[in-house]
Amino acid sequence: MALSKESKEKLAYLWKDENKIDWIQTFIKIANKEGDIVPFILTPEQRYFVENLDKDNIVLKSRQLGLSSVTVALSIRACIVNDNTTSVLISHNQTSTNSIFDKLKQQFYSLPEFIRPDLLTNNRQELSFTNGSKITCMTAGNKDLLRGETVNGVIHLSEFAFWKNSEKQMKAISQAVSESGIIVIESTANGFNKFSETYYQAKNGENTYKPFFFNWIKGKALFKNQYKQAVDRYKAIHGEKLRYENLDADEIELYDLGASLEQITWRRQKIATDGLETFKVEFPSTDDECFLTTGQQLFDSKRIDNSIKAIIKDKITYIAKDKIVGLPSILQNLYSKSLQIFSTPKIGEKYYIGVDCSEGIGKDYSTAIVLNIDGEQVAQLKNNQLKPYQLADVIDALGRYYNKALLTVEKASGGHSVIMRLRQDKHYMNMTKYKTYDEFNRAIWKVGFDTNNKTKSIIVNDAREWFEKGLVQIKSRDILEEMKVFVSNDKGGMGAISGQHDDLVMGLCLAIVGMKNGVWYPFA
Repeated sequence: MALSKESKEKLAYLWKDENKIDWIQTFIKIANKEGDIVPFILTPEQRYFVENLDKDNIVLKSRQLGLSSVTVALSIRACIVNDNTTSVLISHNQTSTNSIFDKLKQQFYSLPEFIRPDLLTNNRQELSFTNGSKITCMTAGNKDLLRGETVNGVIHLSEFAFWKNSEKQMKAISQAVSESGIIVIESTANGFNKFSETYYQAKNGENTYKPFFFNWIKGKALFKNQYKQAVDRYKAIHGEKLRYENLDADEIELYDLGASLEQITWRRQKIATDGLETFKVEFPSTDDECFLTTGQQLFDSKRIDNSIKAIIKDKITYIAKDKIVGLPSILQNLYSKSLQIFSTPKIGEKYYIGVDCSEGIGKDYSTAIVLNIDGEQVAQLKNNQLKPYQLADVIDALGRYYNKALLTVEKASGGHSVIMRLRQDKHYMNMTKYKTYDEFNRAIWKVGFDTNNKTKSIIVNDAREWFEKGLVQIKSRDILEEMKVFVSNDKGGMGAISGQHDDLVMGLCLAIVGMKNGVWYPFA
């Protein structure tokens, strides 16, 4: 069939990589929720995803947002537009694999004949084309997964949070992807695992993956019929639709996030059927909500959210460097990036500093949290490059700046070295001590704080109490964000979920130890 000049120009436009969305919406049809075959018009979420794709991508999402459908479409496009291209779609179980393959075949056969290549292979897991390209559907866990394959198109890891041996399989997959290949790791949440770790690392800029999060509120187009049914049921029972005046505190927050009254009505009915925690996992409003359940999260989530809102509303931020008088040069060099000061020291006032130490090799952070006598946070330090001897010099300067504050230094990691330098070289005497006993039952006082499972539980629970009772005022959003992911695990341990940090939280706990201790050691 001869093409007109106009048609040739349009095809040339559609074949350009920057016009993927137009290509999909022009050529591909899908089955809608009623079973009708209709043009694939992307939702706002699907458009955002396609427009912002990088080489390595990780997607945390609410259920049923249609990202599998758009990834199938991207795979088809890659294999038609570019000869000799391999795309792979991997699902967490065989049922899902079959479903993906059915989507693949339906979309492929919806293509107009003049762009649809002839098939060389059409079996239960693969379509291969006469242009040398192919799309393979696989199930995770296959011992021969991608053996001998080079993926230069799209590789989609569906519901990755539910994969077994996911870390091992991920390594094998990454080795099979070429420089031109695009990885999409996509899943709903399933607790703490390789998926949650990779997502948080991506969010923190600690790996090569670009993070996407899609909540249930924005997916309005995909659930319109369900929302209508929920509203009809509510009206039949109550005689009217749900009104704003009927919303509880949680629902008002969702409304402020953009949820409609129809969506909130549907949410009520889903919660009544499945429970609140299940709803949060399957239909999260925030990314933290996906992974955390009430029993796991240690710090009160509602109070955390309200504290963050207060910081934003009151425009709380650290003092500009040029507004601070008398700051030692060693602290000036760290200011704004590693050190933030919210309030300068007042004459005659007592201050308490909790210090959590690292080895300064770019992994865990060394932190220092400064509280005044009223429990108000006045400063914080966070740095993962300071070696223990350098950290000791910084903490000495910070402590002396805050009226020779009481230091509570955790002894683990580089803490012992920090304590020794502070004590012996710097002659810093105002430091928390703890009592132990030797083999002759003689009392021995040691400087610092010795953290073990027992003492960690005590100081974390003290910090929880102080936070929830309003005995401590946190001005750093960074601490509050760490609180969100500070959990108790199945083995009784406490700390950040895999892939996240808790160093600021521990600094806060140690500062509170000093305040509770009530012992002050003046020195010249």
